Amino acid sequence: MKKIITLTLFLAIISGLAGATLAFVNNMTSPIIEERKIAAVKATLEAIFPGASEYKEIAFEDASGTVTNVYEAVGAGYAFNVNVQGYKDVITFIVGIDEAGEIVGFTVNYVNDTPGLGSKVADPEFANSIIGSKVGDKVDTIAGSTVSSAAVVKGIDAASAVYQSLK
Repeated sequence: MKKIITLTLFLAIISGLAGATLAFVNNMTSPIIEERKIAAVKATLEAIFPGASEYKEIAFEDASGTVTNVYEAVGAGYAFNVNVQGYKDVITFIVGIDEAGEIVGFTVNYVNDTPGLGSKVADPEFANSIIGSKVGDKVDTIAGSTVSSAAVVKGIDAASAVYQSLK
């Protein structure tokens, strides 16, 4: 009986030390992880909002579940990281909306759709058709790539809804 109590106490002490060590390491590394997370998208944010000097991730609510992150370019606008289901696979993109409610940037980060059809959502022509439109404007889909481009338009609409809730 004494051996069981000794082993239990030893295991409790080791578990407590391991937990305390993990908590300490998490506390030390979480700010670095946050900085690197923003740095990973900072190049895209700088391309969308070239005049902004500070970017920060902000809290938001998205009923659709397609907007995964929102970054504020302080004084310039917001960038929305969006994941939508295309025809074949998930499409990930960032859309930037300035303070006036105009779409000022659109960058596709990942698309693995049918080459020449669904992959057209990553083409500059599609991005140019989106940039310059206002929040709430109708965005046209791509003929022959209706499923994927309609999914992107749905994601832009979700980002617009989150934008309006932030304003």
